[in-house]
Amino acid sequence: MRLSIKARTILWFLIFFLCVYAVLILFFAYLYFSTNSIGYYKFLAGGDGEIDFFRAVYFSVVSFHTIGYGDIYPITMQGRVIMMIQAFFSLFYTAVFSGMLVYFIIRRHPDIITTKHLYVRFRHNNWYLSARLGNKGRPIIDLKGRLEAWLINENSRIRVFSHQMDLADLEYILYFDIDLEEERSKPLQQALLSSLNGGPVIHMKYNLIGNDLRSGEQIAHSVYYDSTMIRFGTLFQKIYSWDKAGHRVNFRWNHFEHIAPLDEELTSAFKAGNLKHWSGPG
Repeated sequence: MRLSIKARTILWFLIFFLCVYAVLILFFAYLYFSTNSIGYYKFLAGGDGEIDFFRAVYFSVVSFHTIGYGDIYPITMQGRVIMMIQAFFSLFYTAVFSGMLVYFIIRRHPDIITTKHLYVRFRHNNWYLSARLGNKGRPIIDLKGRLEAWLINENSRIRVFSHQMDLADLEYILYFDIDLEEERSKPLQQALLSSLNGGPVIHMKYNLIGNDLRSGEQIAHSVYYDSTMIRFGTLFQKIYSWDKAGHRVNFRWNHFEHIAPLDEELTSAFKAGNLKHWSGPG
């Protein structure tokens, strides 16, 4: 059985805390045993024997969980001090364990991914600046995406473009496409052309905000790009197939960044600013 990323995280968390728990129990049991600081309750039947290490472990467990049966108790001041220290560790450990367990169960793993590059894509006889979004976890709804672009000039940041749009729900794959031929995108288009032809580097930030479908937790994701990370292409390679029941199967996340290359002639035309002079397959 293959566990999800979140299930593996919780499992390793539990193993770690169980190991810490065992170390604490054995450590205090050793202190009780080595200092001979605990003994049987004097009126307990058969309670005249010596305390062996197993019974010291038993007392350590009982004390750690503040059960207090009373059959074994500290008989020296040293034993009482050790038990008070253990009580403090017990309180601290239980609070941390409970809080972190709830945190790991409720929180969402950072399982949103974005392409490492921004892509100038030619599709349907139009030019787009695109990022591909992937989601390996629960669906995200109420999505909003925002792209900002700016230049650095004389130690000042000059914003050249900012656009926010509502996006479809992110189940597995989504695309954030900026139409470079729209009027509002002209400043971005001109800045890109300038940068691709040796001009100033454009810095860009992509933000994604939405809500986890199951928990309602707000999800935020940001990634930074610059114009040295621009690539050209057309269609992204599919990362899954559909079965007969209409379900997505055979995920190949290693293909997430793969994209069909753009013809060199079209690439040169874009860099030359001849965006309207071409047509081709979408």
